[in-house]
Amino acid sequence: MKNGVIDIEGATCASCAYTIEHLARKIDGIDEIRVDTRNAEIHIRSNGEKRLLEKIVEIVRKIGYDAKIRSW
Repeated sequence: MKNGVIDIEGATCASCAYTIEHLARKIDGIDEIRVDTRNAEIHIRSNGEKRLLEKIVEIVRKIGYDAKIRSW
C-alpha cells in the first residue's frame, strides 16, 4: 500500500468532499480516500500506482476544482 496527498482548490464544503470521495471510490485500486476541505487536501491510500492519483486529479478538475499531486 502507498499513501498520497493531492492539494485541491475550490472544494470548501461537505458536499464537495462527498462528491469527490464518491467518484474516486469507483476507481479500482483505491483502498481509502478522505477529503479534508479545511486543509484543502485529499489523502489517498492505494495499491501504489501513481496513475490512480492522476485519475483523481482528472475527476476533481472535471467537476470544477483545481488539483495537483503533492506527494506520492
